[in-house]
Amino acid sequence: MESTVSIDQFQEELQSWKHELSSFKQEIRHFEKHLEELSVRKLPKDLLAQVEPFQNSFICQKQVIDKLRHDLPDSRHKMENIFKSIGFKRTDHEGSVIHDTLRERMDTFRKLYDEVKEDFDRFKSE
Repeated sequence: MESTVSIDQFQEELQSWKHELSSFKQEIRHFEKHLEELSVRKLPKDLLAQVEPFQNSFICQKQVIDKLRHDLPDSRHKMENIFKSIGFKRTDHEGSVIHDTLRERMDTFRKLYDEVKEDFDRFKSE
């Protein structure tokens, strides 16, 4: 679904996404520390075998966070330049497409991250 968004609204949402991505990354660091603690314990082989896939998954999640973070404009000035380069006006279709594309990427990341987090929570409870 395509939306119309003002630069102010987009800037506010960008700040929210940046904060959310930072929180996810911090949470992943916590998960990685927990994995390190588990890997030094005497775990059954079947549980120990599950540690590496989680490590790999967390590395991938951090890479996606870094890519998303990189693709979010850092300042209002950069954001305005992006919108000006495509001739953005408050109801401009292309400006909305940029916003909607970034929102979809964030939504997709949240969904995939939640799945990894749920899997890890199940693993920790075993």
